[in-house]
Amino acid sequence: METIREQLSAQYRFLELEKFFWGDYEGKMAQLKDAIAKNEKIILYHQENINFYHTEWNGTPRINTIQMIELKQLVSDHSNQICVLAHGVHDSFPFNHINHYDFWIDIKNLNESVEVIDHARNKEKDFLFLTRRATKHRRHLREQLKMKGCLENSLYAFIDGENTKNLAPEYEHEKFNDPKFKQEQCYYVPAIWNVLPKQYQATKYSVVAETIETNGVHCTSEKIFKPIIAGHLFVVLAGAGYLSYLRSLGFKTFADHIDESYDDEQDEVKRIDKITDLCVSLMHMDHKKIYKDLEEITRHNRTLFFSDGHLQSLNITIKDRIKKHFRD
Repeated sequence: METIREQLSAQYRFLELEKFFWGDYEGKMAQLKDAIAKNEKIILYHQENINFYHTEWNGTPRINTIQMIELKQLVSDHSNQICVLAHGVHDSFPFNHINHYDFWIDIKNLNESVEVIDHARNKEKDFLFLTRRATKHRRHLREQLKMKGCLENSLYAFIDGENTKNLAPEYEHEKFNDPKFKQEQCYYVPAIWNVLPKQYQATKYSVVAETIETNGVHCTSEKIFKPIIAGHLFVVLAGAGYLSYLRSLGFKTFADHIDESYDDEQDEVKRIDKITDLCVSLMHMDHKKIYKDLEEITRHNRTLFFSDGHLQSLNITIKDRIKKHFRD
């Protein structure tokens, strides 16, 4: 299935928004001003992490404030020619934007051959908990899960300097069994975007650490899409309201079967405590019974994720909003 960018690339001039600040700013501004001068209809396209402009890189803000002010002014002055597409919702995102679902489509296209996994069978491991970069909240969640015994019989991996932990080779993508390759290429797409069925066949549940943990900021990534594809029950470390956001996209969550009140908790530490308590309770439940009870939900979510019709309807709405933006 084509992404919205692929569908519209012949009709509009696309410029990647992140590259203004993570690349050649002057060169990208020259391209933008040239397109404005030629009276082209321009889409500034933000690919994935909608919190990009509010985070730091090795202690340094990603964004040059003066450059951001200049770009925002240019976009405002030429709003009849420039439309911003970004993946996710964020009240403090620097630009008015239309939410797109291209990353969902990318993950869908990569994983269409993944077969349904039977989880109502014997399982050798409790949780699947995979993170790459370390954050304060991810570390805290990992420490709490470890302290409560949730990781003793689980598959978990993380990148945290000398404290890095890798999966056993039988559960890992073959490229990541080379520690040097994993360290240098930790975003190697076949390893992080493709579902590896053996990881889900061996484990009962997923603990997902989403890309963004900030309250009120929501975007979906491969981290949540992979357990949806695999039919896994998931518990998510993300900003408060993330599960509500998933439901707004048409997915179902598990509140009728497990305690999802952590999603309403505004305090990050308390939210992690609630997630940990839920994981402890899951360890003492009969996963075979749970998956029989959840069969309709996991089937619905997987079907919705792979539904061309659903994604096409979302894209039709996006295209209508873009047309309206340029007409107005």
